[in-house]
Order: sequence, then C-alpha cells, then structure tokens
Amino acid sequence: PNELRWRAPKSRGLATLPRPSLGLFLALVDIILESTESATRLFLNMMDEESGPHSYWFSVDDDTKLTLCLVSIRGKHVMLQEPEVRGWVLGRLKEEIESPSNSAYNSKSSLLPDGWLKELVTGAFYNAECDIGLGLDAMLTSRSPKHEDSVCYRQDMRRVRELLIPQKRSCGIDFDLIIASLLILARRGCDWREGTQISAQTLLNTVCDMAGRKTNVEPRFIFDGATVMRQCALSDNIQAAAFLVGGKKGLVLECADLVTSNLSMTMKNAEIALSIGSLVDLKGAVAPIYERMIQKEECSFAPTVCHEHLMWLLEEHVLNVHTYGEFDSSSHTGKIDPVYAGRVCFRAWYCLTHPSILRISAKWLEGWMRRKLALTKGQSPRRLACAALVRTLLWADETEELDLGDGDDEPLLAAVMEFDERFIAELAQACCGLIQSIPPHLAEELMSSVGGPNMFSLEAPLLNSAQ
Repeated sequence: PNELRWRAPKSRGLATLPRPSLGLFLALVDIILESTESATRLFLNMMDEESGPHSYWFSVDDDTKLTLCLVSIRGKHVMLQEPEVRGWVLGRLKEEIESPSNSAYNSKSSLLPDGWLKELVTGAFYNAECDIGLGLDAMLTSRSPKHEDSVCYRQDMRRVRELLIPQKRSCGIDFDLIIASLLILARRGCDWREGTQISAQTLLNTVCDMAGRKTNVEPRFIFDGATVMRQCALSDNIQAAAFLVGGKKGLVLECADLVTSNLSMTMKNAEIALSIGSLVDLKGAVAPIYERMIQKEECSFAPTVCHEHLMWLLEEHVLNVHTYGEFDSSSHTGKIDPVYAGRVCFRAWYCLTHPSILRISAKWLEGWMRRKLALTKGQSPRRLACAALVRTLLWADETEELDLGDGDDEPLLAAVMEFDERFIAELAQACCGLIQSIPPHLAEELMSSVGGPNMFSLEAPLLNSAQ
C-alpha cells in the first residue's frame, strides 16, 4: 500500500521512516494501468486498511496527485479522463486563478509549476487525438508573410484551428482543463509547450472560440461555460473572453481590447464608445485622450497592427457578405450582421486614429475598400457589401424612434470618419435598388406605402443622402 501511494509507512517510536522511491511508485502504477483498459477505474477504486473508508485517489497526498494525474499509458493521459481526478485538477486550477497573489507570480511558491501545466495541456490534446498534440504545430509559422492585405492574430487562429480537430473515437477536447491551464500560462507569459511556434494566447483564443460549439466529437465532460468565463474575467484576459462569448458581444469585446491596449480608456468606457453611446458621445470620449498626446504633423498614414486587425474584421464580416440572410443575424447562430460589425469596427478605427491624421487614414481606408470591392465609377460586383457599408455609414444607429428629419443633431458615421463624399456616392450608386441599403423598419414603411417591394426605386433617396 505504501509503495503504491508514494507514502511513508507509519513511524515506530522516534524513528522516521523514509518515503518509498518515486521511481518504484511510478513503475508499479504503470504496470497496473497498462494491464487492461478497465485497470484505471479498478485502480482508483482500491482501498486499504490504513487509508480508512476512502478510495485510492482520496488516500494520497497532493504531490502524489500532481504526479499521478499526468501518467501516460500508450499515449493517453488516462487519469485525466476519470471524474474524481479531473475534478481535483479543475479545483487546483481554480484556486491558482483566484489566488490574490496572481499578479506577482512566484514559481517557487506556486503549487502548480509551469512544466506541470504544459504537460496538462499537451495531455488533454493527446486524449482528444488532435494533430497539435502530435507536434504538427511545428509546421506552422507564427505569422504569415507580410503583404498588402491585413494580417492579425485571427489568421493565426484559423491555421491553429485546423490542428484542433479531435478524432472520432477519442474522448473529445476537454475545454475546461485546457482553457484554465492556458489562462495561467498566458498570465505568466509562458509558452504552452517548449519549442512551439504558437503562442499560449493564440492557442487560448482558438480553443475559446471552439468551446461550446458543435464539433465532430462530443466531449466526454459537459463544458462549464459560466465558470470558464469567470476565470477569463479574473485573469483579465479580454481576448479569451471575447472569443468565449462570441457573436455581437464578443466582437465588441475584441475591438474594445484593441482600444484599451492603446489608449488610456477603461473597458467599460470602450464598450460604451463602440456599441452603446451615440457618435457625439464617441467623439467626446476620445477627444480628451488625444488632447494630452503630442502628435507631429504627418502627411501620410501607415496602418498599425490594430488597424490591420480591424481591416481583417471588416473584410470578414462586412466586405465578404454574399447572401441576403446575413443581414438578419437572428437566423444565424454566432453570425454577426454586417451593419453592426461595420459600425463597431469603424468606431474602433476612429478611437485608434489621432484626429490630426483621421482624414488621411480615411483616404487610405477608402482605397483599400475600393480594391476589395472592385469599386469603379459607381459599379461593383459586391453590391450587398456596398449596401452594408451604405447602411452603416449613411444612416444613424437604427432604433424604432429613428428621426429622419433635418433637425436631428446626430452626425453620420461617414462624416465622423471624414470619408470623401464622392466615395460614399459611388457606394450608394453601386447598391441602388437593394432594400438592404436602408434600415429594415424604414423599408417596411416604404413598401407598405407604395403597395409592394417592386414598385419603387431607392436610387434617388440614396444618392441624395450621399450628397
């Protein structure tokens, strides 16, 4: 019993008996667990007189549990698939994340060493039989080659996602274990595996983006999304939280993370500026920040990494819209409608650009969108994307009480961004006749007033708005 539990036998008199050899302990455990597929469960059910009425797992010390839970048998970390073992591991991860001293991490005082956490992540991927667990991530580069188009960590995530597909006969991905472990490693600034080209944060973002979604393999354990979300908040990891939430709220968090990482703005104020407040509130929130900054007069604009990230989001959610149904986000689980995405991204662009170069940046952004839309002289093959941009830039934020009168003091997003009027006019011309270029409730009013959807043209109203 003592050798199997890496436990010192009871002392006799004043003599202190030594603990059995760790090597002997692991050798005995390996022999037992390799004997049959059901050996793990039988092993954990063992009891001895000295331990009292407790099964094996509850009769060993914590350092023994740390060693046992990572035992690998034929490439599988079998202990992590057992409920009591997994529950104990999750409890320790939870304690580490909630520790009040987490901001000043000391590896010597922590009971969860970096190496143990790395092995835990790798073991969970081994159990799911993902390609990333086999070391195929070495084939990926940390970033794609620089080119004219935008690049951001979202592109790295797409490549990593291809390596996270579990095999059908596996136990699936244990999102709770992996996310909690990666949150700690990311907070410590550690790689999740030695020699890897994928950062812990990129891997964490990708796993969070997959968590809770339907996969080809149903995980053995139910994902506890509420607990994991709380852990993301406690770790102050906004990126992970954004991908875990997904949808519109996730997009706002993702863009707010870009803003707060570059400006002295709180997360709450950033969320308000990007999604809740009016455009007047947006300008009022950003102006004081840049007044305290010294900016040299510049005649050119070069996009930063954050700008490139916003360009990727614009292309993904706005410029690549192909179907009418994409404008109705309620019918697409996890899908963000292009108008909402456009508003959030343009607002974030405004926040990240110094007022002195805003007009120059708008001109640069116009050229990029022209190329993506193949927009020439008011003609584009991507008419739905043009309609989404028109509705985003030329119409005030859509509410049931939208005032279409001239007395509305709310500026248009196109004016706030300082886009050229000719560019806006060409966008409007490219989508003439598409009902998607105006707010839904206004389209319903127009159709009901004229008697049907095919009895009017939107060309004149749109061109007048652009002018």
